[in-house]
Amino acid sequence: MEKKIAYLAVLGAGPGGYVAAIRAAKLGLKTILIEKGQLGGVCLNTGCIPTKALHHVSRSIDEIKKSSIFGVNTTGLNIDFKKIMERKDFVVNAQRKGIQYHLSKNKVELIPGRGKLTDTNKIMVTNDAGENIEITAKNIIIATGSSAKSIPPFDFTKEGILDNVKILSLMELPSSILIVGAGVIGCEFANIFATLGSKVTLIEVLPRILATEDEDVSKVIHKNFLKKGINVYLNTIAQSLDIKDNKYICNLNNGESLAADKIMVAIGRSPNTYDIGIEDLGIITDRNFIKVDSHLRTNIPSIYAIGDVIGGYLLAHVASKEGKVAAENIAGKEMEMDYKVIPWTIFTSPEIGTVGLNKKQAAEKNLKIRVGVFPFMNSGKAHISAETEGFVKIVSEKSSGEILGAQIIGPRASDLIHEISVAMKSEMTIEGLADSVYSHPTLSEAIMEAAEDYFGLATHISR
Repeated sequence: MEKKIAYLAVLGAGPGGYVAAIRAAKLGLKTILIEKGQLGGVCLNTGCIPTKALHHVSRSIDEIKKSSIFGVNTTGLNIDFKKIMERKDFVVNAQRKGIQYHLSKNKVELIPGRGKLTDTNKIMVTNDAGENIEITAKNIIIATGSSAKSIPPFDFTKEGILDNVKILSLMELPSSILIVGAGVIGCEFANIFATLGSKVTLIEVLPRILATEDEDVSKVIHKNFLKKGINVYLNTIAQSLDIKDNKYICNLNNGESLAADKIMVAIGRSPNTYDIGIEDLGIITDRNFIKVDSHLRTNIPSIYAIGDVIGGYLLAHVASKEGKVAAENIAGKEMEMDYKVIPWTIFTSPEIGTVGLNKKQAAEKNLKIRVGVFPFMNSGKAHISAETEGFVKIVSEKSSGEILGAQIIGPRASDLIHEISVAMKSEMTIEGLADSVYSHPTLSEAIMEAAEDYFGLATHISR
């Protein structure tokens, strides 16, 4: 049996694991990275990157459909789904090669295979050939990620029941698709497939879609889904499933039955903590998520955990930051993971960007707040691009002017939200944001005017 020694061994090469490995290597630590699948984890292979590649296509289709208002007339629209999926794969493969390059340049040793912790400083890796490699490391980072969660009556072993992996492997556009779960993943795929031409039905057990987002935000998306022809069922539970004439028949708690070619289940994620050895070592978990302290350390001092496997924000960029913090601590620095300012984005149409608290959440914390809002309908740049739907909303503490959070829905929301994130991180007040000078005409001016609206001084709002 082959044996290897390193200062750090990282189990899992997703956006947390490979970033942690590269940071550790840059800090001078001999690092081994273990991965049983493709480099990049869920984010690169079956999550963030491929879905946003498809979102770009759907966004382009929307742009083409409205091009006549700019005086650009098109005749017909031919969707080549196979080519769309091939382009998605091209983007993913290019990113994989990029990760491979950076690992190599930073002298991170990559070991393909399934890893399992056998001691507080040991990992046994079994490769595809059935060979075992024992790795001894002073420190270990667990970054094994998460997988799609399923519930009865849905079974992912059936061909037409899809998770995020199977839906991204389709080579033919389904004529109809039923999506169970109207959270971020469900809504993004609903928007994509409806735009591409599938008949989409969305069912959600809660009273509204995107239930974790600001209510005004979810209302805008719901309205747009109806415009796109998406059927939305709220307060709805799938009770049983039948197969008839190559269709999946989903029987609902309201007595209706819905037929579709494919069913996607998007009800959440489960941590990949099974069969990686943590139980035998006594690593403490909570609902299968690994418990860590503010330094990302488990109850075993030599073992850290990051990313989806520890719960909280199941976001690629959070996993990457956690990976950097863990690596810095292993290198001897004292760093704590700060979750106060975490932006996130949802690639629907229009896009959504969120950071910090919304109005309801702030009220639940008994904070005295004031809100500034600016609609894109009043933005010159939004009118230029004919993207006037949505708004910028900024929530601040009344007495101090501290920015507590913001919600943006509209053009380039996924980019604009970071402007407010940086302001929050640098402890800029709402007054400082309102007093800043913005170039005209830009979408960013909406942020300035939302900040001005907080004081009742926005130029392009009349109440």
